[in-house]
Amino acid sequence: MNESWEGFAQRMQRLNPLFELGRGMEVGELKPHIQTILMQVLLTIFYRELNDDDHRSKSDIKYLVEDSIKQMKLLADEKQIERITSGLLYQGKEEYSRPFEALYYDEIRQSWETQVFRYVTMDELYTNLEMGGSIVYKLTDVSQEMIFMSREMAEEFSITIEQLYSMQLIKNGNFRKATRNLDHLISRVNRLMAKEFSFQKEMINNPKILLMEEEMQRADNRAEIEKQFEEEKNHFRTISSMIEKTKRRNEEDDLIQKELILLQEKIGHTRQLHDRFAKLVIQNISYEMKLKAENPSLFWETSLVSFREHIYENWFMKEGFSSFDMIDKLLSPLFSPKNDFILPLDWIWGEQEFDEKQLTETIEEEEEAEGISHQRVTNWDSVIKAWSYVFQYLQTYGEFSLADLSTLPLEVQDLWVEESETIDLWMMFDKKPLKVQVLYRKEEILSDEREILLYKLMQEYPQFQVFEGLRIFTEFDHRAEPFLWYQMKITPFKICVQEEK
Repeated sequence: MNESWEGFAQRMQRLNPLFELGRGMEVGELKPHIQTILMQVLLTIFYRELNDDDHRSKSDIKYLVEDSIKQMKLLADEKQIERITSGLLYQGKEEYSRPFEALYYDEIRQSWETQVFRYVTMDELYTNLEMGGSIVYKLTDVSQEMIFMSREMAEEFSITIEQLYSMQLIKNGNFRKATRNLDHLISRVNRLMAKEFSFQKEMINNPKILLMEEEMQRADNRAEIEKQFEEEKNHFRTISSMIEKTKRRNEEDDLIQKELILLQEKIGHTRQLHDRFAKLVIQNISYEMKLKAENPSLFWETSLVSFREHIYENWFMKEGFSSFDMIDKLLSPLFSPKNDFILPLDWIWGEQEFDEKQLTETIEEEEEAEGISHQRVTNWDSVIKAWSYVFQYLQTYGEFSLADLSTLPLEVQDLWVEESETIDLWMMFDKKPLKVQVLYRKEEILSDEREILLYKLMQEYPQFQVFEGLRIFTEFDHRAEPFLWYQMKITPFKICVQEEK
């Protein structure tokens, strides 16, 4: 492949949010200026995040739009300001709150793919919907990437590199730029802290994630992590010392003194944030070690290797095999532990002609003749389509009974028997109440099947994002009579949804 195609999809995914910023907005004479206005608003939100300023609600953003338009000596009416504000938060109508979409060409798959993204998202640390507060927004990774790109940075620097960069700027007498650079360092620390808080919550709710190799390594390397934090503290001390020396050398220059005072205040704030981040990381590592020490049986049970989860789903389905030799080595012990003359798989592979159609027919014949079972792959498209009708009812009425399945259109009922997992999920909802917290998490860290279902539903049907933060539970009527449905005898119960108290 021509080198110009290398990493093409990744480049386009970086540029698409810039191309799409303000695109399609009907704002009259403001249309040529829309990207400039929105970029200024994003920068203002960025700096408010850095300074822990929670004035980032929709009404605040609307004021920022209006203020930016005035600063740029442009004119706008109330309708235009409202359109620009909503156009930064979501695409299309407000009630759907749809994310933005853009096409890009994937050079590896050689197909057109759809990129889904948002410019701002809910800041959980400052939003308190339970107390009747409004949503406080923060920049998404996509928007932060745009900010960093605008200062000629393709990727964020590490904390240490940012510190060394600031030192170099101070040495060169560029104090104002050093102050601005600390803003990016504050942003870096804030994002790392947010990830650490998320990990802490996940660790408490689902200790199984501690079995992940990288987290175990972090606990084992605690001394190295503490050493790294100590080195970063020393860098802050060095920067503070450099500022003090520079202040003494320029006592008579009021302009430099003012810049140095601002730089000193920014360093103080950054140091405090860094110390809080270091304390949080060490606290999480300590809690992790405590969990392992006090509950060893918990990890004995979950650490047993499951062929389906660890080998088939996490390895084969995700990464595939580079050759049939690997499949032979993996499966031979299962069918022929001693690998003598008891059905060695290399004989079977040797007899096959690797014609795709013939290979499929051979496998089907073997399954019929010998009853060899193959692990099925869940068709999640079918599962979420079937469940979408349930959540439409939940969204409208707040509850849905299993008995109501028989009242759905026949083509919808047929969906429920296409995949066994579709019905199995009913039993999962009967385990215990679930507080929905999936919208801002990654699918790969979700272990509860109910959360995976909700995550996929929200991705496919954005209107279901209203369930985020709500409590889903079941109610069972012991007097209800079982009913027969698709040759299954079922005792009905209800799935209900309500706001978390």
